[in-house]
Amino acid sequence: MGSKRRRSVIAVIFICCAISCLNFISSDQVGTNHRDHNPWLCISDRYIMQSYFTTRTSLGDSEFRDYLLLQECSDKIPFKDPNIVSLLQHRNITGEGSHRHLLTSIKLLPLHSQSQFNELVIVERLPLGVFADPFELQNLQQRRAFRDVSVFGDTNLELPSFRSNRSVVEIHVEISSRDYENENGEISVKLPLHARYQPLGDSGYSRVEFGEPDLFLCSSHVPNQQHEQRRCLVLSIGGSKTETGSVVWEIPAGIRSHTEYVSVLTFVAAVLSAFSILVASLLSSKVESCKHPKQS
Repeated sequence: MGSKRRRSVIAVIFICCAISCLNFISSDQVGTNHRDHNPWLCISDRYIMQSYFTTRTSLGDSEFRDYLLLQECSDKIPFKDPNIVSLLQHRNITGEGSHRHLLTSIKLLPLHSQSQFNELVIVERLPLGVFADPFELQNLQQRRAFRDVSVFGDTNLELPSFRSNRSVVEIHVEISSRDYENENGEISVKLPLHARYQPLGDSGYSRVEFGEPDLFLCSSHVPNQQHEQRRCLVLSIGGSKTETGSVVWEIPAGIRSHTEYVSVLTFVAAVLSAFSILVASLLSSKVESCKHPKQS
């Protein structure tokens, strides 16, 4: 009886070891395929997000990654420098009130072939609860703060947070060779953001957390030419949390337990206002009748 139990325990241990080995081999193969993956995109539109929102109305992180896979260049380009990366140096929320600025500083490491890239494309996938004003961004573009900028997704500025969808801001920044060669040089982008009306809560604040942006190095877009594709090198696809530290905006929101008091005060104020208007109208009519007595 004891020998049978011993053999069954050994068999279970052997099966567990075999499964773990298979998982290790498959994960190692996936990692190798990921390293050998060609991170080049061929974009026909002016913006990377343009064709994505042509067929979709909302933003999903997994759907966006699947969309990027469909934009891969058919002609495979050798990836000569595996250490071409961008360093997200600093990321912070500045300002006060419901109008803030998302400050992002990026440093580019040297490239072997720099001439084909002249744009750094930053895709900010904004969380629920905040939005960017397209008209404000157009004014900044006219003042040459950005080379190009556009907002995709939910651009209805009047909707509250619980009725709105996520929006995306795509920023194009012009770069040159000195941005690579200067070791201390950084590219800083300041994106103005606005808070939507937040849902009721218990703490009086709604916590909005920003993930890392998606970064691309792209060749310039050639306008007025059909079938002209520009190449974009994927530097990083941001996650839901940033490695440089959580960037959090605590937006004031109504407290759910205060709704009864607010309703009562609003009702009393409305009744008093209506009564005041009624009294004022009666007094004014009496004054007018005294000034103009009826002629017999």
